[in-house]
Amino acid sequence: MFQRTLRRLKAPKLSDEFLPNLDSLQIPRYNTGQTSSTTSTVITPRLMNGFAPPNQKVMNFAIKSDISFPNALQLVPRQRLKDFPMRLSISPSHVFSVYHLKYLSAFEHPLTEKTLHFYTKKKETRPLWSYVHASSASDGSNAVVWSTCERVVRAALCRAMNAAGYDASGNSLDRKRTNLHGTIRIFISQPKKILKVEFGHLVDYLSKLLSDAIPRLSGHKKPSR
Repeated sequence: MFQRTLRRLKAPKLSDEFLPNLDSLQIPRYNTGQTSSTTSTVITPRLMNGFAPPNQKVMNFAIKSDISFPNALQLVPRQRLKDFPMRLSISPSHVFSVYHLKYLSAFEHPLTEKTLHFYTKKKETRPLWSYVHASSASDGSNAVVWSTCERVVRAALCRAMNAAGYDASGNSLDRKRTNLHGTIRIFISQPKKILKVEFGHLVDYLSKLLSDAIPRLSGHKKPSR
């Protein structure tokens, strides 16, 4: 009976037409090691580095809109994880939020269309996207602590952006600089510890990280249509 249950839970087989388009989405392409192009391949979230493969509609939207998936983000160097247990990563391209991936998987979700519309409007109005996510299974914090920590870090990031001469959306405050373009993501692994950090120290730390990130976010050129 247990074996029959496992067979029912096997990952579905998807068409091979998914594979050629994965490189343009900056998602690692799984090499089956088979030379035949007609052999079907089982694609699972594990093979996609934790990200479920998108359906064809999402793939077409991502290519057309020049939006990448979260594995396009890269960590900014010289982070002091012991003192500030959070990771700041950036990408010069726009990136989907990890919270929305469940709406963008291989099987279309009822909210897929609404989610794509959200990103269409967001791309029209915000040159720089930023996400702050908190979660932990080690410090005993709960969802209330996570959301509180996210608000504090988001405010500190905004203050650091202002100090660098930009608003929260990456627009130059004095209109003399090039607007920033891309994505900033901060993942907080120990929300309780971050909440104990003095706000000014948090702003100073993020300002130092942004000094390395801003040159990479200000040199992006949008592809010609």
